[in-house]
Amino acid sequence: MDFQNHVIRWLLEDNNPPVQYLTLKHLLDKPEGNPDVVTSKARLMEYPATREILAHSDEFRADEHAYRKYTGKYWQVIFLGQFLADGKDPRIADVIQALLKHREWVSKSGGQCLTANLLTAFRRLGYENHPSVTEETENLAQRIVDDKGIVCSALDYSLLSHCYMALPKLLLCFIEVPPDKRSAAVKKAIDLIIKTIIENEVYIYVPGARKDWQEVLARQPKREELPKGQTVKEWIAQQRSAFLAARGSGTRAPKQGWLKFGFPLHYNSDILETLYTLARAGTSPAPGLQKALQIVREKMTGTGVWILESTLNGKMFVNVEEKGQPGKWITYFALYVLKYFDENI
Repeated sequence: MDFQNHVIRWLLEDNNPPVQYLTLKHLLDKPEGNPDVVTSKARLMEYPATREILAHSDEFRADEHAYRKYTGKYWQVIFLGQFLADGKDPRIADVIQALLKHREWVSKSGGQCLTANLLTAFRRLGYENHPSVTEETENLAQRIVDDKGIVCSALDYSLLSHCYMALPKLLLCFIEVPPDKRSAAVKKAIDLIIKTIIENEVYIYVPGARKDWQEVLARQPKREELPKGQTVKEWIAQQRSAFLAARGSGTRAPKQGWLKFGFPLHYNSDILETLYTLARAGTSPAPGLQKALQIVREKMTGTGVWILESTLNGKMFVNVEEKGQPGKWITYFALYVLKYFDENI
């Protein structure tokens, strides 16, 4: 696609080194050795959001609640990875080394989204060859292949058997592995996730019968009201089986939250991040992507930029751009998506 010069000049401004670097590399196709790319890369740690997070390093490093939204150490590592920070900086490296040693971010009953987010961050921060990263990437991929998707305890109250909300996070994790280093399990997981996302037309996966199902859940009995030996969880499982047998989950509906584009994101995703990840994965254009691509096109403003519609500002240690205003991150992702899919039709 043709880029509007004023938009590219805006993305290349010095106040956002990561977007500047990504624009040079992936929109303008400058090689890594290009002088402008070298200069921009050397300035990545000057990004104001990165500097503000690191100004709170003593605070989040001492916090025992690593998952605390969105100020715990897990989240700072994830955000710093998204901002392309230098993971060898002592304020970051100490945290990462401790996380890689103990692996408390790996769960057996769910939490695949957290595991994937952190694995992606570890790789971006320079720890792609650490044994914990390679082993847990393989474990996660095999788990997805064996389960034919994401099976999570968070779905115990849902009509869905698998989680679709976090699929882009896992795909992003697996495509961070260089193609020549991907195991059979990683390749299978990538193919499975891409196939599932396309089948769902990216964002159309919410059970149409969810409101009726919520009425069933509202009648959930107390433990003492159940037959002896039966648990509430077992009661819900029985009700769900009966509900699905009688009427199914209904026609799939759009995930409305995915229609608002945001950055940085957390365990959830949106249409733009999903399409960006599919593009990075080298996905071939397919009919199942057209609705989502059209939404991206329609959200472009008359000046050729995209608006930040969803934000974690006020919840993080730092505000990243301004909600309701043109966003450089969002605009970069959108241009990357349209450049890839328009050129590959």
